[in-house]
Amino acid sequence: MAEHWFTPATARQALGALRPAAETLHRLVREMERARPARIHPDQPVDTAYFLLVTRLHLALGEIRRSGVQIEDLRGGLLGFPARRAGRPVVLSWRVGETTLGFWYEPGPGRGDRRPVDDDGPWEAG
Repeated sequence: MAEHWFTPATARQALGALRPAAETLHRLVREMERARPARIHPDQPVDTAYFLLVTRLHLALGEIRRSGVQIEDLRGGLLGFPARRAGRPVVLSWRVGETTLGFWYEPGPGRGDRRPVDDDGPWEAG
């Protein structure tokens, strides 16, 4: 998984700095979906405004990735903060629109099973 582990406190701190980029990312994905033509022909020019959206998307992605935070669902606005809980790798998660980081899950097939964060739980800093 990751070399840097977040705790609920450090993830919330990082989220404070990353929230604008995550919200921008989420908005840009929706704008790009609306701007995409219904039918694309090989000789059809692409609107230059679309390339501006792609550039802004790339910048927001880079800011989030450099922080060590994972983009779990680009379209859904879900960010993952790698963490360790009781010696096991887990992911603290936040979705655009949520007021704060309040959930975690174990990586793998059960990813949709987000559990509430217990701040006093057995979190390990790294």
